[in-house]
Amino acid sequence: MRLWKELCEANWLEYGARHGYDIICIDRLLDDSKRALARHLSWQKCLILGNEAVNNYDQVVWVDSDILINNQIAPDISKDVPLPKIGVVEIFSEPTPAWYRECLTRMYDFWGNNAVINYDPRDYYKSYGFPASFDKVAMNGVIVLSPRHHRELMERNYYNYEERGSCWNGEMRPFSYELLNAGCEHWLDCRFNINWWEVRFMHYPWLVNPRAHRRFSVRLADKLAELLGGDFRSRLRRACVNATFLTSFFMHFGGDTKEDMRLVDQPESSWRHCRI
Repeated sequence: MRLWKELCEANWLEYGARHGYDIICIDRLLDDSKRALARHLSWQKCLILGNEAVNNYDQVVWVDSDILINNQIAPDISKDVPLPKIGVVEIFSEPTPAWYRECLTRMYDFWGNNAVINYDPRDYYKSYGFPASFDKVAMNGVIVLSPRHHRELMERNYYNYEERGSCWNGEMRPFSYELLNAGCEHWLDCRFNINWWEVRFMHYPWLVNPRAHRRFSVRLADKLAELLGGDFRSRLRRACVNATFLTSFFMHFGGDTKEDMRLVDQPESSWRHCRI
């Protein structure tokens, strides 16, 4: 919450003013039962449509608290989402299936034995115990919803499934399965949920924490730092973050990347400003 207040609140308010949204910050648990406290906090998003602060709206947009919006280019996210549909970004084909498969290969290599291996969307469901019946997977960091149409689906996701640990993506697998099983998905432009964690693995692997896994070597960056000055690494990281932000609508700073939100130069509007 501290980071959201410091870095995201004004950013979201600007987007809301631009496109006619009220910004509602949910800063308390919607379920504080023993079962809820034993699960990852992200499960609570499944309960938002029953919250009195939002349940009278025709349509709401859930946004994880570690997301910054590029107000220079981000369009109205709900404009083309029909009320009976749920707007989400598909993960396994963005920006291309081949790109994402390579991204998974690098992340599985990084995680080692801690990873749940699923290169194919059908395996993503099958490994959880679902029928391997869908060839797409919905991310749920950004979701366009209707309280009237989707409260039951979201709460079924909350009450019918249990936490299995961080490597199982929390509530995302059952959310995606229930969504596609109901046939109410509406696919959004992938730029509405650009995941900085994944972009690093694909384009900037030297930014991945070298202490976490030595196979992701930073020798090149270390050498350049020696040649160009001691603060080169921080300048390089800032340039990479901003290059990604400038091509995103919503940029998601998940995992260990939350502090990288501080590196975003939000007033900047052109890739030409991304200098080292």
